[in-house]
Amino acid sequence: MIIPNLNEVTIISSIKDYIDQAHYNERDDRLTIMNYYEGINLEEEVMNYFDAEALRYAPPMAINITKKIIDARFITYKSAPQRKADPRYLELISNCDNEMIEVDRMTGLLGTIGFLRFYDEEKQMLQGHILTDFEPIYLPNNPEPVAVIYPLFNHGNAKVYEQEYVFWSDEKHFKIKKSGEIIHVNDEDVNPYGEIPILWSHLYPMLGNEWYRTGKGKMVANANLLYNVFGTQLSLGNMYQSLGQSVLTGVDETTRVKIDVSKLLVLPEGANYNIVSPSGSLAEIRSNMKWVVETTADALHLKINWASDTHSSSGEHQRILEMELTEAIMSDFERFRKFEVERFRLDKKILEAFNINVSDEYNIDFSEPHIPLSPAQEREEWMWKWDNGLATKKDWFRHYNPDFTDDQIDDMINEIQEEQPEENATNIIQRIVNG
Repeated sequence: MIIPNLNEVTIISSIKDYIDQAHYNERDDRLTIMNYYEGINLEEEVMNYFDAEALRYAPPMAINITKKIIDARFITYKSAPQRKADPRYLELISNCDNEMIEVDRMTGLLGTIGFLRFYDEEKQMLQGHILTDFEPIYLPNNPEPVAVIYPLFNHGNAKVYEQEYVFWSDEKHFKIKKSGEIIHVNDEDVNPYGEIPILWSHLYPMLGNEWYRTGKGKMVANANLLYNVFGTQLSLGNMYQSLGQSVLTGVDETTRVKIDVSKLLVLPEGANYNIVSPSGSLAEIRSNMKWVVETTADALHLKINWASDTHSSSGEHQRILEMELTEAIMSDFERFRKFEVERFRLDKKILEAFNINVSDEYNIDFSEPHIPLSPAQEREEWMWKWDNGLATKKDWFRHYNPDFTDDQIDDMINEIQEEQPEENATNIIQRIVNG
């Protein structure tokens, strides 16, 4: 939404027009993606591709694969990062990692989200609320939002005119109803923080002139729909191939033939009765379903392991896939490292409004993902460590047997030496490493 200026009359008029235009229609794609992530209305989506009569005896498939794939890909906060900051601040954000897990996932899903920050005086904690449905407000020729409006709650059964919306700019803060009635939050509708208490999380930098970024959820939701359509075809195919379709020829409409499985069927002369089944291969449909999921997962650097698979990919292939995912996660680390610094700056400002002061120190260290070595690389690494005196035979045993005590490792080394006394333990280990 672009408005000519931030005059209060202009703001209220523009917001009223925005609400009257049923803004939800402008966000159909985002709402559909959220539905797939939450597993809502999946059957209705599938029903758009089938005749209702065809599904009377074969229920549509409505499986949610979107959440599983998105949650598996966006794992920046899978291991809690280490933060170095004022102890009081760390205590105030004790629930932050749980919130950031969802910020990471929702950013990956939708591409752009808002993260509202506020101080809960009752709990005495800084907390956050993810905004997926909102409207940024711009001034002409300004690429960054100068204000934002979003619906406060959606109670489902609440009447449309009862819906409240929240407005924030750097100077103003108030609520407004669809009717245009202003709900004042303080005497002069002043923003007590001096800036919008919302952080914008984007999946990638701004390209061109489009402020909203496209998340991976659109691709995954489309794949989810195709998966469920194929699954529904499979459901229909199973029914028709199992029960078949009765076909009667050589009988006119006036001739009544009663079909009963408990009685002998008597047909008029020249009539023919048969049960036919479709010739399509159900195995091919299953294969197509797997292909849809695997192709989508591969685009996000993921490997799908099917319970029915009797084979597994090679260790080298698994390593390459994990390296691709690791590189993607490292990129996510950089994005969220900047986001964390911005969140701390905003949090500090919010706390100051409540006369709570914390020091300026803030550093964060993410748990770097481990890139697995190939067997050959692993052998070379151990040989190099031994040749340069950087590891011992006990280190090798401890690495591959982390639960062993030192005494157990000593016993194992002694046992090896007793079995092959002419060769020292290090040489034996080298032979094991070299295969």
